[in-house]
Amino acid sequence: MKCFDYALKYIYRFPKTEKELRIKLYMKWYPTSDVDRTIEELKKKNYVNDTMFAESYIRSEVVNKGKPAIKIIQKLQQKWVPQDIIKDTLKKYELEMWEGTLAKIKKEIQAYKRRDVDGFDIIQKLLRKGYKLADIKCVIENK
Repeated sequence: MKCFDYALKYIYRFPKTEKELRIKLYMKWYPTSDVDRTIEELKKKNYVNDTMFAESYIRSEVVNKGKPAIKIIQKLQQKWVPQDIIKDTLKKYELEMWEGTLAKIKKEIQAYKRRDVDGFDIIQKLLRKGYKLADIKCVIENK
C-alpha cells in the first residue's frame, strides 16, 4: 500500500502518464510487482489514462491557449504518450485546434503591430514560434 499511497500523492496535483508514474515509482525503489499492481489499480479507477491525459493537454495548450501543435506533439512525446494516442487525439480535436491557433496568431500579429514590427518580420517571428505558414497566411488574408 505504500507504493499506491505515494502514487496517489504524486498524481494528485497534476495528471501523469503511465510511463511517467512508472519511472517515478521505480526511482523510489518500489519493487516491480508493487509498481505493476499500483498502476493496474490506478488504471481501473481511471486515475491514470494516457488518452484522457493527451486530450486534456491538447485542449488546454492548443485549443484554449493557441500554442503551435508541433510543440505540443513534442511535449506529449517527451511524456511518453504512445504515438497512436497522439494521432487519434489530434484528429479528434483538429477543427478546435485550428480555430485556437488562428485566434492566437491574430493576437500575436496585433501585439507585434503595436510594437511597430512590420509584415515580413511578423511572419518570420511567428514561423520561429512553430506556427504553419498556411495558418499565418489565412489570418493575414482574412483581415
